[in-house]
Formats: sequence, structure tokens, C-alpha cells
Amino acid sequence: MGKLTLITLPIGNVADITARAKEALEKEQYFLAEDTRNLSKLLKHYGIDSKSKKIDSFHDHSFEKIERIVGKLTKGQHLCLVSDAGSPMISDPAYPLVRAALESGVEVESLSGISAVTCALELSGLPPHPFQFHGFLPRDKNGKKELFKDLKGHHGTHIFFESPYRMQESLALLAEALPDVEVVVARELTKAYQSVYRFNSSELSSQEINYKGEFVLLFHLRKDQVEQKKGTEKIEKLALEYLDKKTTPKNLCKLLGEILDRNPSEIYNTLNTRAK
Repeated sequence: MGKLTLITLPIGNVADITARAKEALEKEQYFLAEDTRNLSKLLKHYGIDSKSKKIDSFHDHSFEKIERIVGKLTKGQHLCLVSDAGSPMISDPAYPLVRAALESGVEVESLSGISAVTCALELSGLPPHPFQFHGFLPRDKNGKKELFKDLKGHHGTHIFFESPYRMQESLALLAEALPDVEVVVARELTKAYQSVYRFNSSELSSQEINYKGEFVLLFHLRKDQVEQKKGTEKIEKLALEYLDKKTTPKNLCKLLGEILDRNPSEIYNTLNTRAK
């Protein structure tokens, strides 16, 4: 039985390669790469002869190759998988291959390294617990609106990747959906022109952001913001129930109890006593 090795590559600064990753690039012969040209350039930078390697492409549209690749692994071949930058698992095509390999009994090894997710979180100054990485934001405007709406009920720090061509629109939609959250935009991480912008979503219009490069978007929803939203939703639901042919004294007391943060039974008893 062979082995599948996932190799994390630098996300910008080529000096961020780990010793284990560089050793694997030097010693191993068979590679699967998101872009074969990018891997060849990186090998050349590290003084490694790419012509001595056998490099095949594996990306988001390579699902038809999975069965063939797993076949090689089960027959004893050792393959290394890399993406253009960072981990081949994070928003890159490794997952379906890793899953298929594990289900076939193939050993999977990880030579981990720098991640844009943790790097952005470290630089953000936002609370790290809990945090959730969501991958890339939806491409379409409505998809973003629905996502931000859904996240209103989830406290914590939320992290996304976003294209430079859609970043400005995404920030505007975020500010509209969540007008009072801490926002961080991390741009060109580990590169020469790295920039980190920290602001409240209500202050977006005053920010001078360079929308060129690679971006990580982070924002934090406090517990009190989430609880307030949940409470509002509950009041709205109870109010609708009260108006929807269920206008009973008990339902009215439920609604008043939610608004006043009091026990509905106490309100009911008080109203009954005064009515008498």
C-alpha cells in the first residue's frame, strides 16, 4: 500500500517553507499539483531540478482522475499533493482525494505549514474562540446576503477568502447586513505589501482599502449581538402568533414576557387580579 502526502507550501513569502516540506520536494519523485507550472517555478527557486520529477495536474476539475490516482496508491506508489499556495486541503481540491484514499486504506500524511486562515486570525486582534472558517464567499450578491443573514445567529469570529474583484461589494453587503461588527481585511499576507485593515462595519465608507491582491475577510459577532437578534426573532414570532387568530390572553402574556424579560405566568396573574 502506498502513501499520499499533503505538502503545505508558502502563501506568499517563499522563505516560509518548512524543513520537512522542502525535504519532501527534494527527495520525492511523484507529485500532483494544482498548477504544474507554479510547482516547477517553486522547485527552481529552491534549487531543485523539476525535470527529475514526474508532475501531474490535480485541481478542482480533476475528479475523474481520483479513481486512477487511488489505484496507483493502493498498488504501492507514494504521491505528494500540493496546491499553488498554503494547504492543499483549505479551499483547494485535496478533500475528495483524501477521502477516497482513506476509504481505500491508503495512509495519508500531512506536512503542515503556514495557513492564511491562522495568519489572518493572529493579525486580526479579534477573539479566536470560537472561530469558523467558511472558505470562499458566494460569488453572487444574493448568496452573500443570505449567508450574512444566516450568520446573524452565530456568535464568534467568521473567516472567509474573497476575490479582489468582489471584495468591495462584499464589504458593502456585510456593512448593510451587520452594521455594528468588528471587521478585519487582511491583504497580501506574508508578501511585501501586506496590509491589515481593522474597523467597525459602520465605518466602511471612511476606509481607504487597496482592492488589489489576495484577501482574507474576518468579522466578529459578540454574544450580546447574537442574543439580541435571537430575542427579536422570538418576539416577532410570538407577535405573529398573537395576530394570527390566536389572540388569547396567554399568548399576549407570552409576548409581553419576552419583551419585558418577565415570567409570562406572573404577568397573567397580575392582569387577572387587576381585571377582578
